[in-house]
Amino acid sequence: MIKRNKVKLIISSVIILLPTLIAAFGSKFLPEKIAIHWGFGGNADGFSSPAFIFILFPVILLAVHWICMLVEAVVSKNSEQNKKLMEITFWIIPTISLVSSGMILSAALGYTKNMLPIAYLLLGVAFIIIGNYMPKATRNRSMGIKIKWAMSNDENWSATHRFGGKVFMISGFIFLLAMPLPPAVFPFVAIAVILISALSPTIYSYAFYKKQLREGKATKEDYKKGFKEIINPNDKKIAVVVSVILTLLLVVFLPIVMFTGKITATVDNASIKVEASFASDCTINLEDIDTVDYREGGVGGTRVVGFASAKLLHGSFENDEFGIYTRYTYTGKKPCIVMKSGEKTIVLGLENAEETKALYEEIFSRIAE
Repeated sequence: MIKRNKVKLIISSVIILLPTLIAAFGSKFLPEKIAIHWGFGGNADGFSSPAFIFILFPVILLAVHWICMLVEAVVSKNSEQNKKLMEITFWIIPTISLVSSGMILSAALGYTKNMLPIAYLLLGVAFIIIGNYMPKATRNRSMGIKIKWAMSNDENWSATHRFGGKVFMISGFIFLLAMPLPPAVFPFVAIAVILISALSPTIYSYAFYKKQLREGKATKEDYKKGFKEIINPNDKKIAVVVSVILTLLLVVFLPIVMFTGKITATVDNASIKVEASFASDCTINLEDIDTVDYREGGVGGTRVVGFASAKLLHGSFENDEFGIYTRYTYTGKKPCIVMKSGEKTIVLGLENAEETKALYEEIFSRIAE
């Protein structure tokens, strides 16, 4: 499959990486921090630098794209799969890359204030497209509704995917009709629709299996034989190899991420530059700081979006005192500096109390000048 579609793979990979052009040329017209996450209320609660999101995210998507294509090439033995359905698989990740980057860029430029209607729209369109093509999928190991009863019998597979296609299309129209609803109901609508879309084809496939047994159109042995036909014994070996590789990666990298890292801060005449491991750098202009306080007992809060390990905490956090605030600190109730700039709050803490205290005094003296 890779050789037959190498041109598509190259074109789709280039499309996935197109948002990196925003990082390359966007510094002239984008703010230093842009919203990358929105809560259920539709308000931005997570921020990052343009370079970080428009480079890292496309690179991650490119890796996912190639992994999916390689898995499809290795696992799928069905060369008679619907051509249109196969075509769609090449453009799912490129579409995600362009649409998500476009949404973030639109919000950063001030064109989009509320993301929830767009979320409803995208979910609705995605469900309708999936529902339309779902009945066209033939029985295989890599695409479609992966339920044992459906994978074991051609009639069950066809019936389940016809039913599932209708469910998905109805779900898509529900998302579209829900666009005018208030933000507070979004999580309930999304969870309910997704659960129904996932569970109803499963229940239907099992009911169809039981009906076939009752009517004598199939036996349990037929289903067992059909399942063995679709599942290659080598798949277990592949699964074991992948599991071992992933486990080794976790064993090696998890301790590094969880127990290492450093936060540093340097102050010059105009700004404070904060550098943190596993995070984008942050520059705070001294003239924008309204107040600066030293907190001996640290600051509490719940992580909204960001990074939290056994050693470091950084990203967007929330507490009763500040609401949503930006944090760059070590874990524990260590002394920290609280800086306020308009409606923004930044909490900064270094590795030990002496360093944090010295940094606070330097920032305070710079502001006092």
